[in-house]
Amino acid sequence: MAFLVVALVLVAALCVFQLVLVLAVLRRLREHETRFEQLARSRGPMDAYDPNELVGRRIPELAAHTGGEPRTVGFFSVGCEACHEQAPEFVAAAGVGDASAIVVGAPADELTGLLGGVPVVVTGEEADGLMRAVDVKAFPTFLRVDGDGVIVRAGIAVADLPAATPAL
Repeated sequence: MAFLVVALVLVAALCVFQLVLVLAVLRRLREHETRFEQLARSRGPMDAYDPNELVGRRIPELAAHTGGEPRTVGFFSVGCEACHEQAPEFVAAAGVGDASAIVVGAPADELTGLLGGVPVVVTGEEADGLMRAVDVKAFPTFLRVDGDGVIVRAGIAVADLPAATPAL
């Protein structure tokens, strides 16, 4: 009988120890969650990227893809949910013959299907090269490029760019 009492006390002690340990871990997780929330509020992922830093840069690779005419250029990524959401808006706002879409990642079939109204869609290694040349750091990124390949407007939403006009 004494053996049973000792075993029961030992099991109870282990349960109490485990409960204290779980509570300590939960408290620590709450502290980390609070830190992560503060970090996200103070510096979100898009705060570090300002596409307006690209304005004024001349990108010869873009001039080659625009055919020497002003053009709206959209950079999309296959794994980007916002890219899929903004693709139809990009097609509608870009204007007929006035847009190029660069789709990074594979397989790009679903995203290129959403961009079906855009006359120039670049995928594969060529798209990766253009992304590096322009120094795009977040998706989607939208640019307005003049005929010489100089970026005149940039944004992370289609609404950030002016409507396509022949005056550019």
